Amino acid sequence: MRVIRYFALTAALLTTALLALACGGEEEPAPAATPTPVPADGPAATPTPADAMAPEDPAEPAATPTPLPPGVTPPPAAATPTPVPRPTATPIPGFDPEEHFRGKRISVNVGYSPGGGYDTYARLMAKFLPNHLPGNPRFVVRNLTGGGGERIFKPTFVDSNPDGYAIAVVHPRFFKRELVGIDVPDFDPDTLKIVGTASAVKTTSAQYAFRDFATTWEEAVAKGKDLVVGATEPGDSGGIATTFIELIGGPVKNVYGYPGSSDIAAAFDRGELDISNRGGPDIARSLFPEWVEGQLIVPLFYWGADPSDDREFYEYVTRDLGAEIPPHLFDIIDLTDEQKTLFSVTETINEGMSRLFILHPDTPEHIYQIWVEAFRATAHDPDFIEAAKLLGREVGYSGPEEIVKVIADGKEALKDPVLREGFITLAGGVD
Repeated sequence: MRVIRYFALTAALLTTALLALACGGEEEPAPAATPTPVPADGPAATPTPADAMAPEDPAEPAATPTPLPPGVTPPPAAATPTPVPRPTATPIPGFDPEEHFRGKRISVNVGYSPGGGYDTYARLMAKFLPNHLPGNPRFVVRNLTGGGGERIFKPTFVDSNPDGYAIAVVHPRFFKRELVGIDVPDFDPDTLKIVGTASAVKTTSAQYAFRDFATTWEEAVAKGKDLVVGATEPGDSGGIATTFIELIGGPVKNVYGYPGSSDIAAAFDRGELDISNRGGPDIARSLFPEWVEGQLIVPLFYWGADPSDDREFYEYVTRDLGAEIPPHLFDIIDLTDEQKTLFSVTETINEGMSRLFILHPDTPEHIYQIWVEAFRATAHDPDFIEAAKLLGREVGYSGPEEIVKVIADGKEALKDPVLREGFITLAGGVD
């Protein structure tokens, strides 16, 4: 069945690739036959559809237009517009927000290739944010790949003026590194302007195995070997649980270097990996529906939200997979209180700060507040939420206040030197 599926998957991914070339993509890049090792200093910059386009401004990197996301139908021309709430920033004498943004081009800098989660949220925001910013400016998404996502910082914080015309989408791994004193060039979480995130959704995650391999964690461990797991790189938020287990000496071996989630899922299907968190409902239903239809996989343990609070996960496991809700990570392995704290701090940062939009540190306060209010309004815009849903993305807003608290809590917890050393590993190590 898996061999047959391989050809079906290839056809499906070719179709996806054509769509990605046409509109920026919806999902992760197509699977590679084998993982590509990541050098210690991060992957080299890879040309993308955005990089290949001729830039509008020769002094800037190539820009990718921001088309309407696939499957999203624009509202009828005759529809009565819904009043758009405007920012409530304190008025500045002589400053006209409409004039400041009218006719301007806003660059949204993304450190990853088209089709992934960061790119998808960037393009959704680029589509709907103009409706909530004064002057209705034009947005352009720029995919600045390479360096593990670090290439966004220089054009956003160094090469751009603090005028609110450039914004970036940042991965939480860079906050983690700074929290333990690992310097990230051109990035200072204590001074940058945090706008918010639209993907702070607390969901249940799990590690899955094929039924013919094991149906419980105990059965998997009884194989008497380290369980092989795939991830993109150290610090991959999707692999936090297995990285944690390996860190404390558990029976897990993480293999890094896979380009994306679809590649990891394909390796899991080929039997290269023993267990994988890529067996969740979104990936399994879209790329490997026979896993679900044949009830071929089962969850071994979970982390994140309580399954009783995540209806999709609960029904997916009990109804679609015909399995039982597995135990929590903390219940399958002996842990100290300090180790539990370490995992919880890392998990909180991953969930609360994923796909965070940030501005230049010197952005004037009145412009910054306009951005904060516009972003908040967009994240609660029914059209934005519906468009995200059509792309299989759930919206969960978290604003600057919540993010600042997460960072402060992390700093306090990591004063413990033991937790600090473990956190460095979960954060991806020292570059």
